[in-house]
Amino acid sequence: MTELHQQMTSEQKHYVRSALSDGATKLGLSILQTAKQPDKIFQHGRYFGIPGDTKLQKDILKRALATPKIQTLLANRPSQLWPDLEQMAAMPKGSLGWCVHRRLEKLGISFLVNQSQVKESQTDEEYVVTRGARLHEIHHTILGLPITVAGEAAATAFYASTGSSPYHIGVLSSWMLRGAYEPSEHRLIWDAIGFGIAVGQKVPELFSPRWEDGWEQSIIDWQDELGITELLKSSPFQDEFANIYGLTL
Repeated sequence: MTELHQQMTSEQKHYVRSALSDGATKLGLSILQTAKQPDKIFQHGRYFGIPGDTKLQKDILKRALATPKIQTLLANRPSQLWPDLEQMAAMPKGSLGWCVHRRLEKLGISFLVNQSQVKESQTDEEYVVTRGARLHEIHHTILGLPITVAGEAAATAFYASTGSSPYHIGVLSSWMLRGAYEPSEHRLIWDAIGFGIAVGQKVPELFSPRWEDGWEQSIIDWQDELGITELLKSSPFQDEFANIYGLTL
């Protein structure tokens, strides 16, 4: 009986090691392929979700849900009903909604205002995941980050440095490796990563602000509230605010 138990235990350990090895190999492929062809991230990045199924990632989410600011937000959830593009366009120039509209329109990603992707009834975990994905574009807007490898590297560096999420660290690995394939992008990517980390040292997270209650508030006021006004002047993307929103920092 003991020998049988030892054999079964050995087989289980072998299976676990094989599963981990298989997952790590697939994740490595996504990291390498995305670094080589970042414009095909939706094709190459299909294995980035592997860390999301780990206990470590789930523990990270549990810790985030337990923080006082997020507990307060979850007790009184902001509406996930975003204004449509016409409503955003009619908001005051320089407001959060107006700037998000300018960004979505310029980039052709207006699908983010589609409410069909949002379930009416959600658990706290589902709400956090759904809202977090949509807030990514608001974070890009507030921080003036372009949708380029460097811009995404800055955003991902912020998320990774503030949350230690295995998922974000995996994605960040691709952006860090991009310079090996395209040396001309190397410096800007690493400057962007440094900027993202610097924002994270100033602002511990960008999930708890009630963005949905302040669509008509100017992004300048939002930046002041977050305490990042001076820090934005060190951004490697100084032209982003002027080119897309017509704003001067």
